[in-house]
Amino acid sequence: MMNLPRCNYREILLSILVAGLADGNAQVAKPGEAQILTPPEVWSTYDPDAGPLDEQVLKRWTTKAAAYKEVYFSATIDGQTVRVYGIYAAPLMTNQMGDQSESSNPRVPAVMHLHGGGQTVDETWLEAWAARGYAALTCNYHGVWEDRDRFTIYPEALRLGNHKSIAGKEMATVPSVRASSWYIWSAVARRSLTYLRQQPEVDVERIGAFGISMGGTTIWSFAMDPRLKAACAIYGCGWNRYYRYSPRYDPSAALTEMTDDDRVWLTGMAPEGCAPYVKCPMLFLSGSNDTHGNMDRAYQTVARLPAAVEHREAFTPRFCHHVGADSGRNVFLWMDTCLKGASPWPMSPVVKVGLDSNGDPLATLTADRPSDVDKVAIYYAVTNPRPMSRNWRNAIAERAEDGWRAKLPVLDTGAYLFAYANVCYKSGVNLSSNEEALVPATLGAARATDTVSNILYDGSTGSGMWATNSPCVDPVPPERIPVPVRPVLGPEGKAGFTVDYYLEPLTYQPGDPKWRAPENAGLTFQVATTRGESFSVNVYEDYAWPGQRTYAAKVSLKGQEGWQTVTLFPADFHEQQAKDTTGPTPTTFARCQALELTGPWKDKKIVFTGFQWVTH
Repeated sequence: MMNLPRCNYREILLSILVAGLADGNAQVAKPGEAQILTPPEVWSTYDPDAGPLDEQVLKRWTTKAAAYKEVYFSATIDGQTVRVYGIYAAPLMTNQMGDQSESSNPRVPAVMHLHGGGQTVDETWLEAWAARGYAALTCNYHGVWEDRDRFTIYPEALRLGNHKSIAGKEMATVPSVRASSWYIWSAVARRSLTYLRQQPEVDVERIGAFGISMGGTTIWSFAMDPRLKAACAIYGCGWNRYYRYSPRYDPSAALTEMTDDDRVWLTGMAPEGCAPYVKCPMLFLSGSNDTHGNMDRAYQTVARLPAAVEHREAFTPRFCHHVGADSGRNVFLWMDTCLKGASPWPMSPVVKVGLDSNGDPLATLTADRPSDVDKVAIYYAVTNPRPMSRNWRNAIAERAEDGWRAKLPVLDTGAYLFAYANVCYKSGVNLSSNEEALVPATLGAARATDTVSNILYDGSTGSGMWATNSPCVDPVPPERIPVPVRPVLGPEGKAGFTVDYYLEPLTYQPGDPKWRAPENAGLTFQVATTRGESFSVNVYEDYAWPGQRTYAAKVSLKGQEGWQTVTLFPADFHEQQAKDTTGPTPTTFARCQALELTGPWKDKKIVFTGFQWVTH
C-alpha cells in the first residue's frame, strides 16, 4: 500500500500556538499551574546590564597572538547573585611602530562561546579567534562538576544552573519557564555579553556568538538579544520535548497528547518557539544523523526564523555530534562576513526531486554562483522516518546546464525518499541545500529500478557509507579535525578503510532495504592486523530510539600478515544489558538498523573490508 504524506495537525497546532501568542499578553496562571509566556515576555523582566560586574581577575598571561585573563564577574538573576567564571582573550595587534599592543589599534569584533553539556571554558576557541583578529569570551554555564576547580557559582535558589546534579529537571515550567535551567543559562549568556561589551578592545556593534550542543540549544533564546549581530547554533535545534521521538515523516506515528507543561515550554523557551524572534543572522551546523539536532526538525526550526533574517545550514552526512572540517570552517567565515564585512555568502543551494522521462527519481541541484563551486555531493535515503538511523547514500552527480543532476534508484516507489546536497565553494564556505522528503509515486508514473545487495562494502567506493562515533564535538580548529574513516590499501593491494585508535566504525546500511540482511544470514568481513586485536561487533535494533537493543559478539584476532576473515551469525551475539550482563541472542539481523565495530584499536595500520551477508 502506498505510504502517502500526511498532515500533522498537532505540529500545525503548535505553529498556530506560537504565532498566536506572539503579540498577546501573558496568560494568568492559577496557583500551581504554569504561566504561558511568549519568548519576548519571558525576557521582559530581565535586564542583563543591571548591577555591578564586580570583576575579579584571577590570572593574566600573554602568548604570541593574544592577551588573556581568567575572571569571575557577577550576574543578578531573580534577585540572586551568580558568580560567572570565564576566560577572555584579546588579539595582540601591531601598531605603526612595529610594537605589539593590546590597545593601540581600533576596536575589534568579538565572539562568545557557549559550551556543550559536560564541557566548560575552552582556550582552544580563544586561540583560534584571536589568530583571526577577534576578541573572544568563553564562560562556564553549567556550574559545579567533579575534577573542576573553577566554575560558575550558583546560589541554592538557582541550583538548577548546576547541570551535573539536576537529573532531568532542566525543563521546569512552574510557575513559568523562568524556573528552568535553560532560562538561567541564557540569562548568564546575556550577562556575559554585557561583560564582553565592556572590554576596551571590543567593538560593541560587532559581536557574535556560537553554541555547541546544549550551548547550541541555548543560542536560540540568546540570539533574540538585539546586541548580538551574528549567531551560530551547532547541533541544538530544539524539539526535545514531546516531539523528540516523533518522526516528522512517519504516516503511522502515534503522537501522545500534548500536556499543559509541553505548551508552556514550546511557547516560551524551546528553540522552535524562540526562532520567530531571533534578531541576527543565524548559521546552523550539525550531523545528518545527530540525536540532539534532529535533521528533519532542524529544517522546521530554521523555517520559523523571520523572513528578513539571513540563515544558512550545513549537515555533515552520516555523523552524530560531529561537524566535518569543511563545515567547521563555516563558523569562522560566517563571523567574518557578519562582523568584518567580508564577502557575502552564496545563497543556499536548492534540491528538487522529480521523475525523468523514464519515471526514475531524479534530483536536480541548483547552486548560487556556480562558477565559484569547488565540489558538490548529493545524498539520498529511503524509507526510514528516523533521521538518527537513516542511511545516506551517495548519488552520482553529473553537471548539467541548469546545475547538477543525479539519479536516485529506489526499490519501492510508494515509500519515502529523502534527498539533500552539500555544495563546497572555493572560498571554503560549505552549504547544505533544503531537504526533500516525498513519495516518488505521488509525482507520477515512478519506476523502481534498484536491486538488493548482500555486499555492504568491498572497498570499491572509498570509505563507502561508513561513519564513526563522534571524532570530536567541537569543530575547532578545522585543520585539526580528523578524517574519521580513511580509505587505504591493505594486503595484496586490496582496498579497505582504517580509523584512528579511539574511533568505532559504524554504518546504517543494515536498516536500508537495499542492504537489509536476509532472514537467515550471517555477517562476514576481513581484517588486516599485524598486532592482533580484541573487539566487539555490535548490531542495533531501534538504533538511537526508545527501546534500543544492542547485541554484541566478541572477536579476537592474532597478529599476522595478510587478511583474516571473521564470520558471525545471530547465535554469536548476545544482548547487552545493565551492568555488562548479557541477554538473549537476536533471531535475525534483518531487524537491525546499524552495525558497529568497537575498539580501541592497538594496530595503527588496521584495515577492514569485505563486509557482506552470507548464508549457511
